[in-house]
Amino acid sequence: MVKLTLRQCEYFAAVAQHGGIAQAARELNISQPAVSQAIDKLEDLCGLQLFFRHHARGTELTPQGRAFLASALKLLETAQRTELHASTIAANQAGTIRFGCFHTMAPYYLARLISEYQQANADIHIIPSELLQDDIVDQIRSGELDLALTFDMSLTLQDMRVERLHELKPFVMLPQAHALARRRKISLRELSQERYVMFEGPSSQHYFEQILHSQGIRPEIAFTGRSMESVRSGVANGFGFALAVMPTGRTDTHDGAHVVSIALTDDIAPLPVVLICQENTLVSPLIENFIAFCRSRVPR
Repeated sequence: MVKLTLRQCEYFAAVAQHGGIAQAARELNISQPAVSQAIDKLEDLCGLQLFFRHHARGTELTPQGRAFLASALKLLETAQRTELHASTIAANQAGTIRFGCFHTMAPYYLARLISEYQQANADIHIIPSELLQDDIVDQIRSGELDLALTFDMSLTLQDMRVERLHELKPFVMLPQAHALARRRKISLRELSQERYVMFEGPSSQHYFEQILHSQGIRPEIAFTGRSMESVRSGVANGFGFALAVMPTGRTDTHDGAHVVSIALTDDIAPLPVVLICQENTLVSPLIENFIAFCRSRVPR
Protein backbone atom coordinates (compact mmCIF):
# COMPACT_ATOMS: atom_id res chain seq x y z
CA MET A 1 0.00 0.00 0.00
CA VAL A 2 1.34 3.45 -0.95
CA LYS A 3 2.36 5.43 2.14
CA LEU A 4 4.06 8.48 0.67
CA THR A 5 1.88 11.57 0.37
CA LEU A 6 1.35 14.23 -2.26
CA ARG A 7 2.47 16.86 0.27
CA GLN A 8 5.79 15.08 0.78
CA CYS A 9 6.27 14.96 -3.00
CA GLU A 10 5.30 18.63 -3.30
CA TYR A 11 7.84 19.66 -0.66
CA PHE A 12 10.53 17.47 -2.23
CA ALA A 13 9.90 19.02 -5.67
CA ALA A 14 10.03 22.53 -4.20
CA VAL A 15 13.39 21.88 -2.52
CA ALA A 16 14.76 20.38 -5.75
CA GLN A 17 13.54 23.29 -7.86
CA HIS A 18 14.56 26.10 -5.47
CA GLY A 19 17.89 24.67 -4.35
CA GLY A 20 17.35 24.44 -0.62
CA ILE A 21 15.00 23.90 2.29
CA ALA A 22 14.93 27.55 3.33
CA GLN A 23 14.11 28.72 -0.20
CA ALA A 24 11.40 26.07 -0.59
CA ALA A 25 9.88 26.99 2.79
CA ARG A 26 9.65 30.65 1.75
CA GLU A 27 8.04 29.68 -1.58
CA LEU A 28 5.55 27.36 0.12
CA ASN A 29 4.94 29.81 2.98
CA ILE A 30 5.56 27.17 5.65
CA SER A 31 8.26 26.56 8.27
CA GLN A 32 11.65 25.07 7.42
CA PRO A 33 11.25 22.24 9.97
CA ALA A 34 8.00 21.17 8.25
CA VAL A 35 9.81 20.90 4.92
CA SER A 36 12.79 19.14 6.45
CA GLN A 37 10.61 16.61 8.28
CA ALA A 38 8.65 15.85 5.11
CA ILE A 39 11.85 15.18 3.16
CA ASP A 40 13.22 12.95 5.92
CA LYS A 41 9.96 10.99 6.04
CA LEU A 42 9.91 10.60 2.26
CA GLU A 43 13.48 9.32 2.20
CA ASP A 44 12.68 6.88 5.01
CA LEU A 45 9.53 5.57 3.29
CA CYS A 46 11.19 5.13 -0.10
CA GLY A 47 14.58 3.98 1.13
CA LEU A 48 16.29 6.70 -0.89
CA GLN A 49 18.79 9.44 -0.29
CA LEU A 50 17.28 12.32 -2.23
CA PHE A 51 19.68 15.15 -1.37
CA PHE A 52 23.24 15.92 -0.44
CA ARG A 53 23.05 18.48 2.37
CA HIS A 54 25.66 21.26 2.17
CA HIS A 55 25.46 23.69 5.06
CA ALA A 56 26.98 26.51 3.06
CA ARG A 57 25.45 25.73 -0.32
CA GLY A 58 22.03 24.29 0.59
CA THR A 59 20.97 21.02 -0.98
CA GLU A 60 21.90 19.12 -4.12
CA LEU A 61 19.96 16.26 -5.70
CA THR A 62 21.62 12.88 -5.51
CA PRO A 63 21.43 10.56 -8.57
CA GLN A 64 18.57 8.80 -6.77
CA GLY A 65 16.93 12.17 -6.16
CA ARG A 66 17.19 13.16 -9.85
CA ALA A 67 15.64 9.86 -10.89
CA PHE A 68 12.83 10.16 -8.34
CA LEU A 69 12.07 13.81 -9.19
CA ALA A 70 10.61 12.88 -12.59
CA SER A 71 8.18 10.44 -10.97
CA ALA A 72 7.24 12.91 -8.24
CA LEU A 73 6.52 15.67 -10.76
CA LYS A 74 4.42 13.29 -12.84
CA LEU A 75 2.48 12.25 -9.73
CA LEU A 76 1.82 15.89 -8.81
CA GLU A 77 0.68 16.68 -12.36
CA THR A 78 -1.70 13.71 -12.30
CA ALA A 79 -3.07 14.82 -8.94
CA GLN A 80 -3.69 18.32 -10.28
CA ARG A 81 -5.53 16.92 -13.32
CA THR A 82 -7.57 14.65 -11.05
CA GLU A 83 -8.49 17.56 -8.81
CA LEU A 84 -9.51 19.65 -11.81
CA HIS A 85 -11.59 16.78 -13.20
CA ALA A 86 -13.29 16.36 -9.83
CA SER A 87 -14.21 20.04 -9.82
CA THR A 88 -15.69 19.78 -13.33
CA ILE A 89 -17.72 16.76 -12.23
CA ALA A 90 -18.94 18.69 -9.19
CA ALA A 91 -19.92 21.55 -11.51
CA ASN A 92 -21.76 19.03 -13.76
CA GLN A 93 -19.36 19.73 -16.61
CA ALA A 94 -18.03 16.17 -16.72
CA GLY A 95 -19.39 12.70 -16.23
CA THR A 96 -21.16 9.85 -18.02
CA ILE A 97 -24.81 9.52 -19.06
CA ARG A 98 -26.19 6.12 -20.09
CA PHE A 99 -28.86 7.14 -22.58
CA GLY A 100 -31.38 4.76 -24.12
CA CYS A 101 -33.53 5.44 -27.17
CA PHE A 102 -36.44 3.55 -28.70
CA HIS A 103 -35.00 1.94 -31.83
CA THR A 104 -37.39 3.51 -34.36
CA MET A 105 -36.76 6.98 -32.94
CA ALA A 106 -32.98 6.62 -32.87
CA PRO A 107 -32.34 7.62 -36.53
CA TYR A 108 -34.24 10.86 -35.96
CA TYR A 109 -32.90 11.94 -32.59
CA LEU A 110 -30.10 9.91 -31.03
CA ALA A 111 -26.94 10.92 -32.92
CA ARG A 112 -28.03 14.55 -33.29
CA LEU A 113 -28.83 14.99 -29.60
CA ILE A 114 -25.51 13.47 -28.51
CA SER A 115 -23.47 15.44 -31.06
CA GLU A 116 -25.05 18.81 -30.26
CA TYR A 117 -24.84 18.25 -26.51
CA GLN A 118 -21.18 17.22 -26.57
CA GLN A 119 -20.23 20.20 -28.71
CA ALA A 120 -21.07 22.37 -25.72
CA ASN A 121 -20.13 19.79 -23.05
CA ALA A 122 -16.97 18.09 -24.28
CA ASP A 123 -16.17 16.39 -20.96
CA ILE A 124 -19.54 14.65 -20.70
CA HIS A 125 -19.55 11.16 -22.18
CA ILE A 126 -22.90 9.81 -23.39
CA ILE A 127 -23.23 6.04 -23.86
CA PRO A 128 -26.12 5.40 -26.30
CA SER A 129 -28.30 2.30 -26.55
CA GLU A 130 -30.97 1.55 -29.18
CA LEU A 131 -33.58 -0.70 -27.60
CA LEU A 132 -37.08 -2.08 -27.79
CA GLN A 133 -39.58 -0.38 -25.50
CA ASP A 134 -39.82 -3.19 -22.94
CA ASP A 135 -36.01 -3.36 -22.73
CA ILE A 136 -35.85 0.38 -22.13
CA VAL A 137 -38.29 0.18 -19.22
CA ASP A 138 -36.48 -2.84 -17.72
CA GLN A 139 -33.07 -1.18 -17.94
CA ILE A 140 -34.31 2.07 -16.40
CA ARG A 141 -35.78 0.10 -13.49
CA SER A 142 -32.60 -1.97 -13.04
CA GLY A 143 -30.35 1.10 -13.14
CA GLU A 144 -28.55 0.05 -16.34
CA LEU A 145 -29.77 3.26 -18.02
CA ASP A 146 -29.88 6.74 -16.51
CA LEU A 147 -32.37 8.16 -18.97
CA ALA A 148 -34.30 7.09 -22.06
CA LEU A 149 -36.20 8.66 -24.95
CA THR A 150 -39.22 6.70 -26.13
CA PHE A 151 -42.89 6.79 -27.05
CA ASP A 152 -45.52 6.42 -24.37
CA MET A 153 -47.36 3.57 -26.08
CA SER A 154 -49.53 2.45 -23.14
CA LEU A 155 -46.47 2.17 -20.91
CA THR A 156 -46.83 1.31 -17.23
CA LEU A 157 -44.82 4.18 -15.80
CA GLN A 158 -46.40 4.84 -12.39
CA ASP A 159 -43.05 4.30 -10.67
CA MET A 160 -41.07 6.49 -13.06
CA ARG A 161 -40.52 10.13 -13.74
CA VAL A 162 -41.93 11.03 -17.16
CA GLU A 163 -40.99 14.21 -19.03
CA ARG A 164 -43.36 14.80 -21.94
CA LEU A 165 -41.44 16.45 -24.79
CA HIS A 166 -43.66 16.31 -27.85
CA GLU A 167 -46.65 14.67 -29.50
CA LEU A 168 -46.84 13.04 -32.91
CA LYS A 169 -49.98 12.41 -34.92
CA PRO A 170 -50.23 9.13 -36.84
CA PHE A 171 -50.49 9.40 -40.61
CA VAL A 172 -51.00 7.11 -43.60
CA MET A 173 -48.39 6.13 -46.17
CA LEU A 174 -49.54 5.26 -49.70
CA PRO A 175 -47.76 4.38 -52.94
CA GLN A 176 -47.14 7.43 -55.09
CA ALA A 177 -49.37 6.00 -57.83
CA HIS A 178 -52.33 5.29 -55.50
CA ALA A 179 -55.67 6.85 -56.48
CA LEU A 180 -55.84 8.74 -53.16
CA ALA A 181 -52.19 9.82 -53.11
CA ARG A 182 -52.97 13.43 -54.02
CA ARG A 183 -55.29 13.95 -51.07
CA ARG A 184 -54.16 16.22 -48.22
CA LYS A 185 -56.19 14.28 -45.66
CA ILE A 186 -57.82 10.88 -45.56
CA SER A 187 -59.97 8.73 -43.30
CA LEU A 188 -58.89 5.21 -42.46
CA ARG A 189 -62.34 3.98 -43.39
CA GLU A 190 -61.57 4.93 -46.98
CA LEU A 191 -58.85 2.28 -46.87
CA SER A 192 -60.93 -0.45 -45.24
CA GLN A 193 -60.76 -2.64 -48.34
CA GLU A 194 -57.04 -2.06 -48.91
CA ARG A 195 -54.25 -4.43 -47.95
CA TYR A 196 -51.95 -3.47 -45.11
CA VAL A 197 -48.16 -3.26 -44.69
CA MET A 198 -47.41 -4.11 -41.06
CA PHE A 199 -44.47 -2.91 -38.99
CA GLU A 200 -43.39 -5.94 -36.99
CA GLY A 201 -42.20 -4.35 -33.77
CA PRO A 202 -43.77 -5.58 -30.50
CA SER A 203 -45.04 -2.30 -29.09
CA SER A 204 -45.39 -0.47 -32.43
CA GLN A 205 -47.36 -3.31 -34.00
CA HIS A 206 -49.81 -3.30 -31.10
CA TYR A 207 -50.13 0.50 -31.19
CA PHE A 208 -50.97 0.59 -34.90
CA GLU A 209 -53.38 -2.34 -34.58
CA GLN A 210 -55.24 -0.42 -31.84
CA ILE A 211 -55.62 2.53 -34.20
CA LEU A 212 -57.01 0.32 -36.98
CA HIS A 213 -59.38 -1.52 -34.64
CA SER A 214 -60.62 1.77 -33.17
CA GLN A 215 -61.87 2.62 -36.66
CA GLY A 216 -63.38 -0.82 -37.19
CA ILE A 217 -60.69 -1.90 -39.65
CA ARG A 218 -58.99 -5.30 -39.73
CA PRO A 219 -57.13 -5.30 -43.02
CA GLU A 220 -55.43 -8.17 -44.80
CA ILE A 221 -51.69 -8.11 -44.06
CA ALA A 222 -49.87 -8.26 -47.39
CA PHE A 223 -46.31 -7.43 -46.31
CA THR A 224 -44.40 -7.27 -43.02
CA GLY A 225 -41.32 -5.18 -42.33
CA ARG A 226 -39.06 -5.30 -39.28
CA SER A 227 -37.79 -1.76 -39.88
CA MET A 228 -39.74 1.32 -40.88
CA GLU A 229 -37.63 1.62 -44.01
CA SER A 230 -38.74 -1.89 -45.02
CA VAL A 231 -42.35 -0.84 -44.38
CA ARG A 232 -41.91 2.25 -46.57
CA SER A 233 -40.45 0.08 -49.33
CA GLY A 234 -43.38 -2.35 -49.05
CA VAL A 235 -45.83 0.53 -49.44
CA ALA A 236 -43.92 2.10 -52.31
CA ASN A 237 -43.90 -1.21 -54.17
CA GLY A 238 -47.66 -1.57 -54.00
CA PHE A 239 -48.27 -4.04 -51.18
CA GLY A 240 -50.73 -1.74 -49.42
CA PHE A 241 -50.98 1.19 -47.03
CA ALA A 242 -49.16 1.62 -43.71
CA LEU A 243 -49.35 3.77 -40.60
CA ALA A 244 -46.46 5.76 -39.17
CA VAL A 245 -45.78 8.54 -36.68
CA MET A 246 -42.27 9.75 -37.51
CA PRO A 247 -42.32 12.05 -40.56
CA THR A 248 -39.24 11.83 -42.75
CA GLY A 249 -39.72 14.69 -45.22
CA ARG A 250 -38.72 12.22 -47.94
CA THR A 251 -40.77 10.39 -50.54
CA ASP A 252 -38.06 8.11 -51.92
CA THR A 253 -37.17 4.70 -50.51
CA HIS A 254 -33.82 2.94 -50.57
CA ASP A 255 -34.84 0.92 -53.63
CA GLY A 256 -35.77 4.02 -55.65
CA ALA A 257 -39.56 3.78 -55.28
CA HIS A 258 -41.73 6.50 -53.74
CA VAL A 259 -44.36 6.88 -51.03
CA VAL A 260 -46.58 9.77 -49.98
CA SER A 261 -47.58 10.68 -46.43
CA ILE A 262 -51.17 11.83 -45.80
CA ALA A 263 -52.70 13.23 -42.61
CA LEU A 264 -55.66 11.47 -41.01
CA THR A 265 -59.05 13.06 -40.45
CA ASP A 266 -59.92 10.47 -37.79
CA ASP A 267 -60.02 11.47 -34.12
CA ILE A 268 -56.90 9.59 -32.99
CA ALA A 269 -54.98 10.66 -29.92
CA PRO A 270 -51.44 11.83 -30.67
CA LEU A 271 -48.52 9.70 -29.51
CA PRO A 272 -46.42 11.29 -26.71
CA VAL A 273 -42.64 11.45 -27.01
CA VAL A 274 -41.24 11.16 -23.49
CA LEU A 275 -38.06 11.00 -21.47
CA ILE A 276 -38.17 8.52 -18.60
CA CYS A 277 -35.92 7.92 -15.61
CA GLN A 278 -36.26 6.46 -12.13
CA GLU A 279 -38.58 8.45 -9.90
CA ASN A 280 -37.40 7.13 -6.54
CA THR A 281 -33.74 7.96 -7.15
CA LEU A 282 -32.19 11.41 -6.82
CA VAL A 283 -31.55 12.60 -10.36
CA SER A 284 -28.19 14.34 -10.53
CA PRO A 285 -27.84 17.88 -11.88
CA LEU A 286 -25.89 16.31 -14.75
CA ILE A 287 -28.99 14.36 -15.81
CA GLU A 288 -31.25 17.35 -15.15
CA ASN A 289 -29.12 19.46 -17.48
CA PHE A 290 -29.38 16.85 -20.22
CA ILE A 291 -33.15 16.59 -19.73
CA ALA A 292 -33.42 20.38 -20.16
CA PHE A 293 -31.29 20.15 -23.30
CA CYS A 294 -33.49 17.40 -24.80
CA ARG A 295 -36.58 19.43 -23.97
CA SER A 296 -35.19 22.28 -26.06
CA ARG A 297 -34.26 20.05 -29.00
CA VAL A 298 -37.20 17.65 -29.37
CA PRO A 299 -38.74 18.26 -31.79
CA ARG A 300 -36.61 20.23 -34.19
